[in-house]
Amino acid sequence: MRVASVDEVPLESLRAVRVNETEICLAHAEDGNFYAINDVCTHENFLLSVGELFELQVECPQHGSRFNLKTGAVTGLPAVIPTKVYPVTVEGNDIYVEVPD
Repeated sequence: MRVASVDEVPLESLRAVRVNETEICLAHAEDGNFYAINDVCTHENFLLSVGELFELQVECPQHGSRFNLKTGAVTGLPAVIPTKVYPVTVEGNDIYVEVPD
């Protein structure tokens, strides 16, 4: 599903998007690539998209849990459960995120 245009997500920024009923944190990381992970922190219900981006990690604004954008792995406590990652495709100026049913 198309979620945004490339111009709407500047380099080194996060944006909240939705695919059907799934809340997604869309990241344009410093490596120039786009990544999509579940927007809800696995530690508590806070949105990662309002957190901070550090290289290929996103930090939750509430307690500082960090997640790897490529794998969803926890890279900073207090979270211990990884988050889901979703495939991202860029076609022209359009960004697409695939969320399985």
